[in-house]
Amino acid sequence: MTATTRITGWLWLAWASAAHGLAACTHHHLGGEAALVITHGGTYSGTYRSAFSGVACVRVATTEPVVLEGCTLTGPGNLIEAGEGADLTVRNCRGQGLPPTADQLAPGRFLDVYRPSRLVVEHNALTQTSGIVVNRWSGSSPTGPTLVVRYNRVRNIDGRWRDGKGSTRSSFLILNTVQHLPRVDIAFNEVINAPDQSLVEDNINLYNSSGTAQSPLHVHNNFVQGAYPFPATADKFTGTGLTSDGDAKTAEEAAAFIEADHNQFVATGNAAMNLAAGHDIYYHHNRAVTSGTLPGGQRFRAGHAALGVFNYYHQPPSVFFNHRVEQNTVGYVSWGGHAPGPDRQDLSDGACAPCTCTVHLPGPITPGTEAREWQSWQQKLRQKDVVVGPLPLKKTARP
Repeated sequence: MTATTRITGWLWLAWASAAHGLAACTHHHLGGEAALVITHGGTYSGTYRSAFSGVACVRVATTEPVVLEGCTLTGPGNLIEAGEGADLTVRNCRGQGLPPTADQLAPGRFLDVYRPSRLVVEHNALTQTSGIVVNRWSGSSPTGPTLVVRYNRVRNIDGRWRDGKGSTRSSFLILNTVQHLPRVDIAFNEVINAPDQSLVEDNINLYNSSGTAQSPLHVHNNFVQGAYPFPATADKFTGTGLTSDGDAKTAEEAAAFIEADHNQFVATGNAAMNLAAGHDIYYHHNRAVTSGTLPGGQRFRAGHAALGVFNYYHQPPSVFFNHRVEQNTVGYVSWGGHAPGPDRQDLSDGACAPCTCTVHLPGPITPGTEAREWQSWQQKLRQKDVVVGPLPLKKTARP
């Protein structure tokens, strides 16, 4: 079942870029269309296509609980959009981005949602989209999941414009000003970006977003491979595997109460994990491996350092404080680097004071070392009996 309905209040994100790949949401645009507009709660399944960048596949325009189950979504624009107060579950769906149909546009988001009240995104497959954006939050229930992104299989986050004259800063997941939210779980996502087939900025960006002291925003057991410039042989890049970010002026508004652990970051230009803003952030027991070599044998020249802790926004000590970065395992080739040896930069020079108990992998770090990270990821999935990507549907949802 499809329908075409004018959207009279959809909020589009525009991002103002900053150095080092840090970005902020600055304003919104109105307008746009959708192939299917959902105005009543329920479970929906089907195949939904869009032919134009300005037309979404599905728009959720109700605060009643909606489940998108087993959908196939294809288009050059946003595949799913949801507005204020949405209570949305996206499960077992397949999303395929298409090339933009206008210049100065990137492929659309798999999911673009503004001020939801509950969001679960799990067991999906998304290919050649510009990722997931959660822009602010609207209340939450006192119990149960609030924001869950897990078990998704992701290929080639792509922010490149059609005309080749620029790009949109895109991430697998951006949380923009999602503040003081308990029970946030970002886990067991498998993200692979291929060189010259993708253009991602921070694979995971936590911008002015926070959990609580009792329930930190938790990013764990994800596998992220690939953060490349375009072309991949370029020597400048500002992306990462994960970044805590944000220009907040007060501790109340800053990125905070974030825990990131047991993630694997492989072949990430610029950095694997940056801590650039906020307070009470804890990175531990992660793995960061970059060989400095592209699949064709060329040098990957866009590497800087695996781990960095730097007060990018010059926040005062009342806002930027109480960070821990410990017991991470690192082998990061950065040509011309020197720590812990030639052509290595496991820790950012002068910008990793809280980094302790780092395990430096013995050299040489090669493409074979990266391949073993993939093997260990597969082993972890088997041991924990976890499947990423869509599962077979157990029952038929109504269209």
